[in-house]
Amino acid sequence: MNKLLPFIMAGDPSLESLPPLLAEAKALGIEAMEIGLPHSDPIADGPVLQAAAHRGIQRGATPMRVLETLAGLVESPDLILFTYLNPLLQIGADRLVELLWRTPVKALLVVDLPDSEEPEFEAHLRSAGFPMIPLLSPTTDPGRARGLLARRPDPGPDHPFAQRFAYVVARLGVTGTGGATDLAPVRERVTALQSITDRPLAVGFGLSDPVALAEVRAMGATPVIGSALVLALSQGEGLGAFLHSRME
Repeated sequence: MNKLLPFIMAGDPSLESLPPLLAEAKALGIEAMEIGLPHSDPIADGPVLQAAAHRGIQRGATPMRVLETLAGLVESPDLILFTYLNPLLQIGADRLVELLWRTPVKALLVVDLPDSEEPEFEAHLRSAGFPMIPLLSPTTDPGRARGLLARRPDPGPDHPFAQRFAYVVARLGVTGTGGATDLAPVRERVTALQSITDRPLAVGFGLSDPVALAEVRAMGATPVIGSALVLALSQGEGLGAFLHSRME
């Protein structure tokens, strides 16, 4: 089980800082990491990530420039590209696959793409080795979860965590650290999901303090930390200093 799945926003604090940040994460032992493509209308993002996306856009972090910055990187964790559908459709499936092959990206998490919305586009990316990560919200009942996991299948234990996990959304609403997330219902949902799938689970939205992260690990899941890390980086704190106490 992964100890932690961090999230950073590409272009914040700068595109130039992205390769050294990823190299530092790999040196810390981070196996997989989410990287956000800055988007002008981020419906799932709270204020911290919205502000980071805005800064990234101002600093020239277009989807193409982000992918070009990632091209050829070796010193990096496996990456999950956190994005929205429209920028991907603008690039086009064939061109997108060509660009992704040059990067450490292993999968995509497209928050506004229901699993049956763009089946040909999704199937094309999956067949090229870039699966879509399933998102399981608090309102996803076990029957729907079973179907969603089947339509976005686990490629199997021979594949990396970044291509296998399902993302369990801890709470309704947007990302952020504005208040403690009640983990009791999350524990029940994780237990129910573990009864219907063997694939790894990651839990995100509203997690930041080491105690909450440890609670998620005790469920047998990987905690995701995003807004708190993005905020810390924007305030000049080092990635290693921030993550060290949260990986134990």
